[in-house]
Amino acid sequence: MKHIVLIGGGYASIWAYRSLVNELMIEMMMGMVQVKVICPEEFHFYHGWTAESLMGIIQDQNRMSPLKEIFKHAEIIKGKAVQIDVPSRTIHVEMNNGSKSVVVYDQLFIGIGATDTKTVEGLSEHGYLLKSHPAYLRSKMRLQWLISQAAATPSEAQNYLRFVIAGCGFTGVEIASNLAEYIDGLKNQYPSLRNIKPLIYLVNSKAAILPELQSRFNGMRHYAEKTLVQYGVTIIHNRKICLVTSRGVFLNDGVFLESQMVISTIGQSRITLAGTENMERDPEKRIITNTFLQVKNHEEIWGAGDTVHVTHSKLLKACPSNALWAIKQGEHAGSNIARVILSQPPKPFTYKGLGQCASLGIGKGIGEIYGIPFTGRLAWIMRWLFFQYFMPSKKVMWQEIKDWFHLFLTGKRKELTMTKAATLKIISRERILPRDLNQLIYQN
Repeated sequence: MKHIVLIGGGYASIWAYRSLVNELMIEMMMGMVQVKVICPEEFHFYHGWTAESLMGIIQDQNRMSPLKEIFKHAEIIKGKAVQIDVPSRTIHVEMNNGSKSVVVYDQLFIGIGATDTKTVEGLSEHGYLLKSHPAYLRSKMRLQWLISQAAATPSEAQNYLRFVIAGCGFTGVEIASNLAEYIDGLKNQYPSLRNIKPLIYLVNSKAAILPELQSRFNGMRHYAEKTLVQYGVTIIHNRKICLVTSRGVFLNDGVFLESQMVISTIGQSRITLAGTENMERDPEKRIITNTFLQVKNHEEIWGAGDTVHVTHSKLLKACPSNALWAIKQGEHAGSNIARVILSQPPKPFTYKGLGQCASLGIGKGIGEIYGIPFTGRLAWIMRWLFFQYFMPSKKVMWQEIKDWFHLFLTGKRKELTMTKAATLKIISRERILPRDLNQLIYQN
C-alpha cells in the first residue's frame, strides 16, 4: 500500500485530494493507495466571503464546508502536524484529544497555508485580524458591539464608529468599502445613526491602492478609489502604521489616528514546520518548489498555496498568494502525485492565471479576466459567480445562495446582529478552548 498524506485542510489540499480521487480511485478502492489528511479543524472556511460574512450578508455556517464531506474517501487525522521526519518519512502529530501520533508517508503534500502578519508593535494586543476563524469571530463580535453601542448612545455614536483598515490590497479595499456600505445601510434600522458619519481610514504604505494591479489596469484602480471616496473612506497614502494602541494608531510621520477598531490586512507570515528548516526558501520564507511542485531536493514532498514559492511559467517570478493559485497548484500537485504512484513522469506546472477581482459593496466591483478589465455591476456579478463555482461544498453553497436571495428579496441582511448567546453557540460549535475565550470576548 502507498500512503499519501496531505497536511492542511485549505484550498490547496482540497483540490490536491480531488485530483488524487479522480486518478487513483480504483487503486484506493482496491486498497493499494491510502490517502490521509492531517488537520485540526472540522471545517474549511471559505475566505472569499469574509467581507460579506463580517458585514452580516452571509451566515457564518454558510461559508463553512465540513471536511468529512470534502475528504470522504480519505482518513482525516484530527490534529496538528508538528514535525516532519524526512529520513524516516514520518510526521509527528499532536491530536486534538491531547495524545500524540506518528503518521507514515510515501508521498507528502504540504498545504498548511499562512497566518496573519503581526509584525507591527501592538497589533497582537489591540488589533483585529481575519485569517484564522477565532480571529475572524473576535473581529465580528467587536464590530457588532461597536454598532450596538453607537445605536444605544446617540451622543457618543460618532466616537464608537471610528475604524482604521491597515493595508491597501484587495482584502483591505474590500473590507473598507463593504464596512462603509454596511454602516450606511444600518441607518434604516437605527434612526439614531442617520446623522452620524463614520470615520474609516484606509492606511496605505504605497503611493496607490491595489499595488497588485499592473499599470494597464489603472482604470480599475481609479474606479475603486472613486468608490471609496464616495463612501466617505479617507485614504492615507505613503504612510505606515508603526504602533497600535487601545485608542488608535500612530503613523510613521507621528500622526495619531483615533480608532475603536484596527483591522489588519497587511500580509501573511509563513509557518516553518519543524523538520523543514533546511528546505530552500525565498526571502518571504516560502519553501521553493521545482516546476513539478516538488520541494527542491525532496522528490517525495510536494507543496502548493501560500506556504510555497512556485515560479510562474511565463513571468518567471513567484505566483501570487491567493485562493485561485492555491487551487490550481493543489490540483496540479495532486495529479502529479498520482502520476508518480502510477509510474508515470510528472508534468510541469504551466498555469498562467485567470484574473483577480474584488467587491466594493453590493453591485459594485472590479475585476479582470485574461487581461480584460471590468468594473461596476458586471464585475460584481462575475465575482459572485466565480466564487460560487469554487465553493468546496455545493450543499453549503446552496445555503449561502439562500442568504443572498434573502438580501435581494427583503433588502435585509440575514445576520445583521450577533447576540452574545449566538456567539457562545458558535464558540461551543467550534470547540474553541477556554484559554482562547479571552481573545473572543467584547473588549472596550
